[in-house]
Amino acid sequence: MYSLLKVIHIGSLIMWIGPALGSWLVLRYFQQHQGEMSSGTSLVYKVFFLTLTLEHLALCTLFVSGAWMAFGYGWIDMPWLQNKLWLVLLLIVPLEIVDIWLGNWKVQQLIKQRALGVELTSRQQGLIQFYHKGFTHLALLTLPVTVLAIMWLAVSKQPLW
Repeated sequence: MYSLLKVIHIGSLIMWIGPALGSWLVLRYFQQHQGEMSSGTSLVYKVFFLTLTLEHLALCTLFVSGAWMAFGYGWIDMPWLQNKLWLVLLLIVPLEIVDIWLGNWKVQQLIKQRALGVELTSRQQGLIQFYHKGFTHLALLTLPVTVLAIMWLAVSKQPLW
């Protein structure tokens, strides 16, 4: 059972990070080279938002499989795992809450409105820009370093502090 949980856990990690990063890079390319609302970009937005949903389902699976291993195998009191959980709770969870709220809900609604010809306010446009630029760049800087630290903890079983 442990091996199956570990495969699910690592597979979920890959599905959480890989497709979302790839779809974001494709979206950025289309926005820069074909204009914000070209028909190709509209399709890429649809795939992007679908990928966000898959990403967040993978994150839930990652959390469930991790919790199952932590409690099922008695690791919850181990210092390396506690370090890992602090990184998850302080960095990953807040970023993902904002990502879910903006990416899976608010920005997705605004993009659909704009595609239907609805004039967006400057505040709404700013929210879209914040999500695609400011927030995403923050996540792209924070998540790889955090995930590498978490992977180090999982492999080495040595606490960082």
